[in-house]
Amino acid sequence: MRVLFMFTSKLVAVPTGIKVFAWTATVWKSRLHLDTPMLFALGGVVMFLLGGITGVMLGVMPFDIHVNNTHFIVGHFHYIVYNTITVAIFAAIYFWFPKMTGRAYNEGWGKVHFWLTFIGANLTFFPMLAVGLQGMVRRVSSYPPQYMGGNVLASLGAFLLGVSTLPFIANMVASWLYGVKIGNNPWQATGLEWTVSSPPPKENFEEIPTVRLAPYSYGQPTYSRVDSTDPGAIDRHHK
Repeated sequence: MRVLFMFTSKLVAVPTGIKVFAWTATVWKSRLHLDTPMLFALGGVVMFLLGGITGVMLGVMPFDIHVNNTHFIVGHFHYIVYNTITVAIFAAIYFWFPKMTGRAYNEGWGKVHFWLTFIGANLTFFPMLAVGLQGMVRRVSSYPPQYMGGNVLASLGAFLLGVSTLPFIANMVASWLYGVKIGNNPWQATGLEWTVSSPPPKENFEEIPTVRLAPYSYGQPTYSRVDSTDPGAIDRHHK
């Protein structure tokens, strides 16, 4: 049965690998603007890659027997469940915030939030992979001294991860109340949802929308990048 589970676990890596290559190909040779949503999106890909690699390792039967019920499992699990999913949720929040509120968030505080989250998350869960390889089991209230270094780093990372939510909350609340009012399409996107007002009306489209651009017509003369009068605001507005 272990051989069967090893084989089926390895099969999971096929669509997982395809997803990573698809995400990479999406931005390949693109002119990326490293605003907060893009930073969180790229950070999510990195987190997913680390979680996926450790998942492939766990699919190997001898390795899985060695790290079973250790902190390696905890680290791998949280690289997927927290590091990837939560970072992706933050990317979506920052991307859709202008459309939901009609106001711009503070870009500087958004980037502070990203780096605190990215560093804190890796500092929390990567040491768990190391102490797990050394044999530290999970679900224990104490551990031998040889695991002290990794656990101290993980604890410091956890505190940093908790602190990272403070600039996010402050940024969202302050921007929602006092942020600079922004146009309908701050990201120069081609989707129809960006043709309605920000925030959108109750029924989204009060009349049948008209498709004016091809789905991949980014960079057309219809759009331009301009600087906002507020240095903390999103600096791309619909022309």
